[in-house]
Amino acid sequence: MIHLLITIIALVTFTTLYSQNKEQLNILDNFIITHNDGSDDAIKQFIKDTYLPEIYATINLNDHIAFYKQIVNRFGDLSNQIYYLVEENPYKLIVYLIKKDQNINNLFINPENILQVEIDLSKTNPKYMKKGLGLGALLYDQKRG
Repeated sequence: MIHLLITIIALVTFTTLYSQNKEQLNILDNFIITHNDGSDDAIKQFIKDTYLPEIYATINLNDHIAFYKQIVNRFGDLSNQIYYLVEENPYKLIVYLIKKDQNINNLFINPENILQVEIDLSKTNPKYMKKGLGLGALLYDQKRG
């Protein structure tokens, strides 16, 4: 009986964590698709679909679109694969993405070609981010560090 109870608890915990991590990966995939599309309409839809509704209602959408466009223009198309996983827990995902023309197996990619993406999910509604994506060039973080 104890074995069954432990199995059920483990299954529920794994299912919950998988579901939350799946949401993070869905947001990341949608970001990459949006980024590679680069259009204002795609960015606007991404923001609407992924920001916590209470946050979305208060933002200046044009400022957020301009921010994402700046990243699009700076990096160009991104690879669909994660280059490096920095942190992953049920409510946070931090990854490095690289430009599409870079080799994913190259361990010595110039930091100027690496984009750090941070996704913080809302604990009350883990389908949405509690704020916008944290985006930045890895080179800037290294200089700041």
